[in-house]
Formats: sequence, C-alpha cells, structure tokens
Amino acid sequence: MIDAKEVAKHNTSSSCWVIIHNTVYDVTDFLSSHPGGAKAILSLAGQDATEEYDPIHPPGTLEESLQKSQILGPVDPSTIAAVTPTPSLTSSSPEKAPNNGIPPLEEQLNMDDFARTAEQVLSPKAWAYYSSASDDLLTKTHNNTAYRQILLRPRIFKDVREVDTRTIVCSTPIAFPVFVAPAAMARLAHPSGEAGIAEACGREGVLQCVSNNASLKPEQIMAGRVSGAQPAWFQLYVQEDRRKSEALLKRVDVLGFTAVVLTLDAPTPGKREADERVKNAGNTTSATSGEGVQGKGEGGGLGKALFAGTTPSLTWEDVKWLRKHTKLPIILKGLQTHEDAAMAARKEMLELGVTGIILSNHGGRAADTAPPPVYVLMEIRKYAPEVFDKLEVYVDGGIRRGTDAVKALCLGAKAVGIGRSALFGLSGYGVDGVRRVLTILREEIETTMRLLGVYSVGELGLRHINTRALDGLIYQEPQELSVGVIKAKL
Repeated sequence: MIDAKEVAKHNTSSSCWVIIHNTVYDVTDFLSSHPGGAKAILSLAGQDATEEYDPIHPPGTLEESLQKSQILGPVDPSTIAAVTPTPSLTSSSPEKAPNNGIPPLEEQLNMDDFARTAEQVLSPKAWAYYSSASDDLLTKTHNNTAYRQILLRPRIFKDVREVDTRTIVCSTPIAFPVFVAPAAMARLAHPSGEAGIAEACGREGVLQCVSNNASLKPEQIMAGRVSGAQPAWFQLYVQEDRRKSEALLKRVDVLGFTAVVLTLDAPTPGKREADERVKNAGNTTSATSGEGVQGKGEGGGLGKALFAGTTPSLTWEDVKWLRKHTKLPIILKGLQTHEDAAMAARKEMLELGVTGIILSNHGGRAADTAPPPVYVLMEIRKYAPEVFDKLEVYVDGGIRRGTDAVKALCLGAKAVGIGRSALFGLSGYGVDGVRRVLTILREEIETTMRLLGVYSVGELGLRHINTRALDGLIYQEPQELSVGVIKAKL
C-alpha cells in the first residue's frame, strides 16, 4: 500500500499522481491529452481527487485512458488524513447544508420546492451550471412566466372520475405527455446521473432524451433502463470533426435509442455569467464526446467547456448527412420561428425522416430575449398551421406546473420537456426524487384535465384556453411582407 505522503510528493507536471477511490494513478503522461487541459489535473496533483473527479467522469474512464503500469495500487487509508487536501471544487462549501438536512421527499410539493432544495445541497459549481442562463436571464425568466398569461376555461357537468393521460410520441406509447429533456452533467447532482434519470423515466412510463454531454456513456445510461423496450432519444451536437459524430451515431443506433434529436438552438454557447464566475470550467469533459476546454482551464464556465469542438456551421443540407449515418427518426430541436417550422415540414425534410420538432430556446441559455416556446407555438398556429398535420411538435422550456403542460397541449404540442426540474429532483434524492418530480406533474395534469371536463389528452384544444392576453406579444409579420403576400394572391 502506498503512503499518502509519498503521493503528495508527486505534484508537478513532470510527476503527477492522484488518488481516486483509494487507488493511486500516475497521470503524468495524460496531462497533455486531457480534454479539460493540464491545469485541471495539476490543481489536484498529489491529492485525493475523488470528489472532483467523480461527478464529471463515468466509471472506468481512467482505466481506459491509462496503461496498467500507471495504475500504481491502493493508498494506505490511514495515511490520507495526514495530507491536507485542497478544498474540492465540487464539494459543498461550508455554508451549504449537508444532504441529510434536506426536507423529506414527501414534503416536496412542486418544482420550485425541488429548485430550492437543489440550491441548498448542490456545490456552487453545480448550481451555477444548472441554474445559469444567458446575459440578463430575461428569456429564462420569461419562459417561466409566459404560461401564466394563458387562462383556462373549465367546463362543468362532466363525469371526470377517470381521465386518460396516455399518448403516443414518435410512435412510442408513454404514460403522460412529458419527457425529460437533454440536460448535461447529471452526476454533478447525484452519482447515479443520467442512468438514475433513465430508471425514473422507465418506472413512471415516460421517455428520456439523453444529452450529448451526459456525464455517463450512452451504454451506461441505457443500462439504467427498467426494460430493453423503454424508449429513449439521443441528443446530438455535431462536432467540427464529423468523424467523431459519425462514430457516436453508430453506437447510438445499436443501443436501443428510438430517435436522434439534432440540437440547433445553440450554434454557439450563450454568455452564462453565473457559470463563468466559477473559475474551474477546464476540468470537465463530456463522457459521450470526450470534448472539453482545450488548454483553457482558467475559466469560461462549464457550459462553454462542453461546447468545445461543436460546429457552428450546420445548414438544412446537413439533415442529409445525418440521414446517411442513422436509421432512427430525426427530431429537430431548437426551432424558434414559424418560418423554420415550415421549413422543417417541407416534403424534402419529411422524406429524410424528420418526424418532429422541439420548440426550445435552450432553457434561456442561448440568445437572451428570444421568445418563450409557447409564443412560438402560437406563432406557428397563426402563420403555419399545416405544420401540426405534418410533424409532431414538442415544447421544451418553462414547464413548472401541470397546467403549463396542458396549455401547451391545447395549443397543439404533442408533449412537453422538463430539464432542470429533473436534475433538481435528482439532487439529494436520486432516482426517487426524479420519480417524485414526474409524479407531481402527472397528478397536476390529471387534476387540470378533470377541471376542464376533459377525459383524454387527445380532447384538449383551443376551446379550453384563453390566449387573448398574449395576442399583442406574438410576432407580427412586417406590413410590407403582408402586402406582398396579398398581391401575390391577387
């Protein structure tokens, strides 16, 4: 067994050892090729790096990256206390309450309760990454408030003892019209990470869209499902080196995923200032793509780190490239105008296997002051209603209540996605927390349907809501464009 004092001597770029789960690794030769940059490792050289390493690397990463001779053996645990470690960048700071101080799970009654608890237990780094949004947070805030301006129209004298929330999305039955949207780095919230979310989704009968920047490998996440038939989508960020994306798609195609979600709302990362203030972005990489900040360990935020290598050059022609490299249905994520929705519904796109679109502004993390997805939903209904007949339309962003989900369904959405809420449920509670989040939303959807006098989600429509308060806020085509259209028709 190796004395921790001996490990502490190896704390330079010429001889760098770290302790992870009581095993000593010589990572000297790995410094130059670490996607997060050498500084990320050197900041923990000669120390126990388990707390920093664990949330952002899938099991087996070092074993796959190092030679057997570089796995030096177990550390003597009795000697670790003799070495004073640098405070972990991912462990909770002293002012944070310990995990055992969180409320009982049954006392979490809504999404805001989970958010407050997550802020209490997550590390500053994790909270900054999960909660941050672009610039002045206007779009993030607007996402969460837009649904409040839509009023429900309850009906009476309806026998609503039984309501049916079941629906079909992308040819797959689900228990209720909610899915977990792609959200990266779930192991910052809980060791089970995305695999824990997969289990929760399976037990509650909904689907998960796995992030391209997940903290576990796709194989590990899919192993968390409750059955091989459990549906799951895979989110793709196309890399500058297309060969990396093509290799990833080959893996995805054989793992049991049921669709590929091509993300388009963030060709470049937004300016997430809360995230950037945590000056340790460089020590994080995606378990799926292996991408991270190349030699820029001194800052930039986790969001910017995970965008390293992502191409900003996608065009409509790239859907043809995607079709060549996957047999799965294609869903386009991040549409924010009726024009792009209409483009996605063109015959050419349908023939390439585009089956759906997700209206999303990246959770307010891309272009600040971009419209809330529900506004885009109304805009499509106004200017391009044919889209709903050709594609399944999903909404991702701002869903805080079951009433929000029902309002989106009334406007034509097939299902709604939640991202942060699933991560916040995972924080402190693990799989059961995510299940509780999903259960709350299902029960709120059922209650709303009963109060509207609706028996199934397929019955929901415009007659159940009043959107007049939003009419003046929905995009209006320029007058010259409208005149041109009228002349063309004449």
